[in-house]
Amino acid sequence: MPLIIFDFDGTLVDSRALILECHRTVFTEFGLPVPAAQDSLALIGRSLELVLAELAGPDAPLLDMVATYGRVLPRLRADPAFAERPFEGIGALLLGLSRRSRTQLGIATGHTSKAVVPALTTLGWRDWFSTIQAADMAPSKPHPAMLLQAMAAAGVTAGEAVFIGDTSFDMQMAKAAGVRCVGVTWGYHTAEQLKEAGASEVVPTVGELQALLESSL
Repeated sequence: MPLIIFDFDGTLVDSRALILECHRTVFTEFGLPVPAAQDSLALIGRSLELVLAELAGPDAPLLDMVATYGRVLPRLRADPAFAERPFEGIGALLLGLSRRSRTQLGIATGHTSKAVVPALTTLGWRDWFSTIQAADMAPSKPHPAMLLQAMAAAGVTAGEAVFIGDTSFDMQMAKAAGVRCVGVTWGYHTAEQLKEAGASEVVPTVGELQALLESSL
């Protein structure tokens, strides 16, 4: 039974507005300069504490900032102006895959489980995923632990799994786990970055991703 593991932000959902507003709110609350949008978006995929350390510096009150982010995120997510939006065609792709009796789906994300599970529930996707790996369960990407744990939970080998993501961190994680990795270009890193990080294939549209997966199943 093959396992298809997806990243969340930038792969399944467009979270630009939510992430940038979270950063703006948190940095403003602590009296810190708000990072440039391109700097914030370039780090998506890594665990929050590492992102904040990179953007604010190691001397910033990182633990307090992480706690504030956790408070701010649900409030902003409830606002339609900032809530994550599935990329066009993703919902149908996931639904079709979930109906395949011999296919399992998973998530491996830089979010914490307390952040990603409510998002999946709101989107109506929670029951489609047999394994959810998050930043509070393993070291940050590109460490391979999340994928190794996903495969163990699903009872599959690396040769029976594929990981789909939109950042170089995703591709590096998959390579370290020995898993085939597919990069998508509608997220936060370019096709060139994905290829340099070790993507097995790079696709520019959800339709081409669907065709690739169907040809592999």
